[in-house]
Amino acid sequence: MINKKDIIYWSKEFQDNITNWLEDNHPLFMQEWNYYLLLEKEILWNAGHNSFNYDYLTGAIDRTGKNKFLFNTGLGIKWVPYQEYPKTNFADCMFETARNIADTGKTIDFFWSGGLDSTASLLAFNELGLEKQLHVIMGGELESPDLFEKIVKGRMDYTWDETSSENVFFSIAQPNKHVLCTSAEADLMFGDKGTLAARGNSIENSFDCWENKRRYYSSTRTWKYISNFNGDWLDTDNYMPFYMQESIEKWACNHMIGGDMVFYDATHEGWGEPLVWHKNAGYNDLAESQKHYLKCKMPIREFIYDITKDKSLSYQMGKNVSAFRLKWKKVSEGESAIKKTNLNLKNLAITGDGDVITRKNFNDYDWTPYIANL
Repeated sequence: MINKKDIIYWSKEFQDNITNWLEDNHPLFMQEWNYYLLLEKEILWNAGHNSFNYDYLTGAIDRTGKNKFLFNTGLGIKWVPYQEYPKTNFADCMFETARNIADTGKTIDFFWSGGLDSTASLLAFNELGLEKQLHVIMGGELESPDLFEKIVKGRMDYTWDETSSENVFFSIAQPNKHVLCTSAEADLMFGDKGTLAARGNSIENSFDCWENKRRYYSSTRTWKYISNFNGDWLDTDNYMPFYMQESIEKWACNHMIGGDMVFYDATHEGWGEPLVWHKNAGYNDLAESQKHYLKCKMPIREFIYDITKDKSLSYQMGKNVSAFRLKWKKVSEGESAIKKTNLNLKNLAITGDGDVITRKNFNDYDWTPYIANL
């Protein structure tokens, strides 16, 4: 249960503002605050995140509710304990998830890159005949343009952000009235031991890395998709990331217990140049880590193939990083120089009762109840 005095999402700028607020209003607390800051750094480091990169430092939300860290943080979505559950078929879990999300009766703001994870989610909705309930949100160049032409265009409502910028893309969803549905959390749920801004972990430490990521980091991974939403309030019940739904997480726990998870590390040097390795190529031209990645996420690959019978969409789909399309843009054709295209994002945090905290309304709040152990 989320308490309205919980914080369920926050940014680096929000933490900076809170620090300044505490220095002015509770200066003696700063020493204790620093203890919680170090605790958060340690846990994130163990989860495979570089604690010196503030984007990953400020994102720890303990879904078990045990650790509050710097703020009183809310669960955001039900925690699924690591234990063995009754055996289920992965495809059944995908369809159950799609049906449960659709049963809200609301429009589903669904983010689709055309990559492996979001394509599997899209196909689950489509196979159940739920296409009219979807609002498909896309940014930049699609990874699966043929699939767009086949099942999205002319059949589903969609918004295509051709600016490929974070400030536009992260403003499209309307979580005040629509379901917010992402697939970005699938990486963490299905074996990614490192992220682009994180260090990898040894294979021996793969379970701890997996458990810590889904426990502490998965919520931040998905809330960012509305970090430029222009409303003052959102409905926290509309937060429904696809691969964090109960049936899929229980299946993933069984998958892990059975020793069937095939891990990969997005920070491994075997991927090659970051701005190049995410693009699919012929098998003989794939980097070492891309070849390994084709052996990962096999349940998702099999799900896509069983529906489409398309090997290129399933078994031959490499690691594509949609974030590159959103954050970076070539200055001009033929040049290797790149530049950031996103501006400062509007939303600094979200409270448990759905208030959207921005630079404009930050000082309207008494933050004392939101600070752990203050």
